[in-house]
Amino acid sequence: MNKSIISRFLIATMMTMGTVSANADWTDNMSAYDQNAPLGWATVGGNVTGGEGGTKVTVRTKSELMNALKGTDKKIIYVEGEIEFSGLNSVKSAQNKTVIGMKGSALVNPKHSSKGSETGILQLSSCKNIILRNLTFKSAGAYDIDGNDNLTIAGSTYIWVDHCDFQDGVDGNFDCVNGSDNICVTWCRFRYFIEPWAGGSGGADDHRNCDLWGNSDSRSEDNGHLRTTFANCWWDEGCSERMPRVRYGQVHIQNCLYSSSNAHYCIGYGYKSNLYVENNAFISTAAKKTPWKNYATSGSKKDYNITTVGNLNANDFQSKSGSAEYFIPSDHYTLKAYDSSLVQEVVANEENGAGATLDITSMTDGIDAVETTNSELPASITYYNMNGMEISSPQPGINIVKIQYADGRTVNRKIRK
Repeated sequence: MNKSIISRFLIATMMTMGTVSANADWTDNMSAYDQNAPLGWATVGGNVTGGEGGTKVTVRTKSELMNALKGTDKKIIYVEGEIEFSGLNSVKSAQNKTVIGMKGSALVNPKHSSKGSETGILQLSSCKNIILRNLTFKSAGAYDIDGNDNLTIAGSTYIWVDHCDFQDGVDGNFDCVNGSDNICVTWCRFRYFIEPWAGGSGGADDHRNCDLWGNSDSRSEDNGHLRTTFANCWWDEGCSERMPRVRYGQVHIQNCLYSSSNAHYCIGYGYKSNLYVENNAFISTAAKKTPWKNYATSGSKKDYNITTVGNLNANDFQSKSGSAEYFIPSDHYTLKAYDSSLVQEVVANEENGAGATLDITSMTDGIDAVETTNSELPASITYYNMNGMEISSPQPGINIVKIQYADGRTVNRKIRK
């Protein structure tokens, strides 16, 4: 068989989806509460479709990933293996992209450094219609040096971040700034494994400050923006603050889990924030003690609004300073919450809860043509049924494909037809 045909057929066989957000083949193992689609603010005034219907690309290096993210053409980008970063890499003005982490993949920056330029992983700057799913971000541990985050969304709109696992960010795990808007964060897990580094130039010995939504009271371009929906997220062990901390944005936090034993506070409401905190579960002693904290306390910048309702181990209340109306999500979109007593069971489920738990190893054929940045081509492809018998081509249902490369490597995959 012609090698280029083998390559095209192989990658087509290995790709997971015909569309991006719905009807994906990994849905068999999804939680019954997982809508497998953008929610809330990401559906208001527009839609997030990412690279749906576009070219499929598999990337295995940083340069391949960054090149694939460029431009406005529709593209579905599959990340395979571990990709190492040595500082923050910014994607500028990209549109119509979906990035999906294959099982076992990760974006990592493992170097501990006192130089801020050597920290961080990925930034979306002035981007639109981007989907990030099933990605794991790992850095070298919290260090107060005015460094970078695992992921930063800056000046970008219609972004959906789903089933991602954020670990050990230096400055933060995931921040959203500079007038970004129409953001949806679902089924993401935030945690710290590495003990915080003391002695940084910023002065704090524990900078495990997870998620900052709006980075200055004076950033007027954030006014009317930073509108975000968090649903089914998990702030796990190690998170100390900012889960998230919000300025300006109308932010809906629904059915999220707070379990960190060292939480100084969980949700911070700051200047001109307008929060609706609904049916979440605060289960650790520390999270129960301080589920939220008022940060709108600086000089004349004391306006805020917050509504809390239906949360486990936290009281319902409504409070504001200033003239803004309370943000009520149902005035803008429909998103039904489930009871807060179920949150821990649902969100902390290791098989299909928050984090990079999508089982993107069950593949499907039927894609006509794809593009691959990998120059390695298979020498042969052999198919087997689930009883181990060799077959000439994939049959309806689950099959096994054995891929042999010229360098002697053998890879076995499950595929679904």
